[in-house]
Amino acid sequence: MQLSEVTHFESLTTGAWPALSSEYLDGWVLRFAAGYTKRANSVTPLWQGALPMLQKLEYCEQRYQQQGLPAVFKLSPASQTLDDALAARGYEVVDPSSVQTRPLQAGDFAFDAAVQSSDTVSDAWFAQFAALNNVPAAQQASARQMLASYACPTQFATLYHEGKAVACALAVLQFNTVLLYDVVTLAEQRRQGYARRIVGHLLAWAHAQGAKQALLQVIVANTPAIKLYAQLGFTEQYPYWYRRQQV
Repeated sequence: MQLSEVTHFESLTTGAWPALSSEYLDGWVLRFAAGYTKRANSVTPLWQGALPMLQKLEYCEQRYQQQGLPAVFKLSPASQTLDDALAARGYEVVDPSSVQTRPLQAGDFAFDAAVQSSDTVSDAWFAQFAALNNVPAAQQASARQMLASYACPTQFATLYHEGKAVACALAVLQFNTVLLYDVVTLAEQRRQGYARRIVGHLLAWAHAQGAKQALLQVIVANTPAIKLYAQLGFTEQYPYWYRRQQV
């Protein structure tokens, strides 16, 4: 994959998981969300800037220190020079992950009658989302605010079995791409095909909205998810990882 394509995907994934606030610094995006998720509380370098890297690094460290957080950077093959600089400063690698895509064509997926979905965050969906993802009570207000802030088309989906919510997921449509987030199944209901079904439902919705491809991000160590997405036709485009300041 060309580095320009990596930058495009990184811009999509940055926009599709909103922070509470963002600051733009010479090609880097500093994101803040009161500590809820690394993705929304980290720096994403999108393009080459003009300022000296060390000056920008020190500024980022100060800004996150002011928030009571370690500085964290989301990195990809397009940011190798920055990765080397962070390694030299003692930053540790956290959560090596994979960006994966698949094309969407008519007939690939179908809507599932057991899935209830909406373009807005309902109280019921958020309660299920928070429970299935073990969102701490102290971070739920931030999470709810983030998920209610989308300007682009979204679907917040829950799959029910015998009247009980057993899986939930979120789809975000940007440009010609649908991005999937937080596909999670109730622990005691896993390996029943529910994740496959809710993903299929969301991809059917996305294709109906005009999406040409699907994109997701998955931690490499999550072997069951890696296997599921391979079965659904997703292939890796490039790796990404985080570097976290050791404090």
